[in-house]
Amino acid sequence: MGPRLFLGAVPERRFGSMNETVIPVFFDSSSSAATPYREVLRGIRTAAQKSGMRIVTVSEHALADYRFENAARAALIASDSLPYVRRVIALLRAEGRRIVLAGLDAEQFGTDISCATPSRRSETQQMVNYLYAIGCTGFALVGFGVHSINDTFRCHAAMSAVAALGLTVDERDVWRWQNDPEAALSSFLASAHRYRAAICPNDNMAVQLIRLCKRQGIRVPEDLYVCSFGDKVIGRYYTPSVTTMTMDYYAVGESSFYAWQMLSRQPEGRVCALKLTVPGRLLVRQSTDCRLPAPVSEMPAVQAGNDPFYSVPFVQPLAELENCLSACDELDLRLIARLLDGRSYEVIADQLYISESTLKYRLNKLYAAVRAKGKKEFVRFVRSQLESANPFEEYLK
Repeated sequence: MGPRLFLGAVPERRFGSMNETVIPVFFDSSSSAATPYREVLRGIRTAAQKSGMRIVTVSEHALADYRFENAARAALIASDSLPYVRRVIALLRAEGRRIVLAGLDAEQFGTDISCATPSRRSETQQMVNYLYAIGCTGFALVGFGVHSINDTFRCHAAMSAVAALGLTVDERDVWRWQNDPEAALSSFLASAHRYRAAICPNDNMAVQLIRLCKRQGIRVPEDLYVCSFGDKVIGRYYTPSVTTMTMDYYAVGESSFYAWQMLSRQPEGRVCALKLTVPGRLLVRQSTDCRLPAPVSEMPAVQAGNDPFYSVPFVQPLAELENCLSACDELDLRLIARLLDGRSYEVIADQLYISESTLKYRLNKLYAAVRAKGKKEFVRFVRSQLESANPFEEYLK
């Protein structure tokens, strides 16, 4: 079940008259014909009915003739067709309407767009952690479409999740396709012996990979685990059945309506955007030998080390200066400006109206932050890193 929020009545609601406010939900026919978006629309409709609100659906065929006279200030879009989504967003922006996407991440469309979406990053992390918990250390990412936004996002999320476990995965472990997915899968089979698990972006691709494995004498799950995302019917009934992540699109629809409610309660003119994510659920099946992960207390310890970025000599000086300056208040910055201007300690204390002990305390803190032994070393360090004689001149006033 999705999140449950009670936000009270929306002021725009006016029942029992010809001027009843309705919530426009824009969709395209091809998306609504697919199971995920049918569920999204059902979730929106159910949540609206529970709140005593009425929605009106607007297809791509009715878009040109739609009028906003009785429409709420915020609208929903339930479609995975990027051209159609962009077209509707342009229309709604021109009308000054707030926008909620149901099922798509809003980041690619602008900071003013809200959304309710499956938590694709969380799902991918959960899948990688599951495979690691059942003993996998060699991961391949197979069948990811070059032109698919979702595939690209999942691929990057999987690589990050594997790296977080202290394991190595790079572009050599990824098999992408541009025009021919079968060629990408067949290419992977020549290297399948190097991996224990193959992660596919969707159940269709996983089934096709298992089918090709059978032809090549590669046994799933004995030789290779295969898993994916989507919980399609074909994955449930194929042999072996496919371990997958299920995405609750009904809850996505409900959550998109709750996002609409929140936006509708915001004052006119206030710019805000919301993002609600709906977690997925792992369905363990035959393609991973029906192996369940160990209890959390028994899961293998992750040996990933600390991020070495900030200890690299090339990066460390700037990082130290950043830490120093980010901890400074305005008095510290005025002090630094005068140090770089060549003024003596006595003059600085007099100009800033601080005692000798206060000056000494602040200087010691600044010098220690960048490991400088004194005034000359501190001044030389700051100038060399910021490449300016005195970048803090504004604080001399």
